[in-house]
Amino acid sequence: MLGFLYFLHLTGLTAWIGSMVLLVIMLVSVRKNLEEWNGKPLFLLATRLVKWLLNGAALAVLISGVGLIQKLGFTEASKPFYVKFMEQTGGLTLLLFIILMTLFSNRATKQLKQEKNLTAGVFPKILIRYSTALTVFVVLGLAVLFVVSNRY
Repeated sequence: MLGFLYFLHLTGLTAWIGSMVLLVIMLVSVRKNLEEWNGKPLFLLATRLVKWLLNGAALAVLISGVGLIQKLGFTEASKPFYVKFMEQTGGLTLLLFIILMTLFSNRATKQLKQEKNLTAGVFPKILIRYSTALTVFVVLGLAVLFVVSNRY
């Protein structure tokens, strides 16, 4: 069971961080080429990927992380710093990602589907906010990964 939890945790973490990095790169390139072609279909695909793939991967990391901490038998007093950091900062990052990115995705999709109310500068603003939020979560995820992998 412990091996399966490790596998699920590392696979989910890889899918979560890797997909976020890929989406940030894609959204930045959409933002740079906004004058040349319509990036709205690609952006809507990115919001669907965040809601289904990335949220699923984040949930897998969260659930397997809770299982690992319980299975390894750490008590509150015996936890090293990196385990506490992973548990608190990593868990909070994952929960915030699931909640905030779902809200951002739903709001952006709703705004983009109301084509009549959009002015010319709304889509770039949505794109900038969304890619910035994903970048913040990439940095937070990598920070937790750095601390845990170096066992500080």
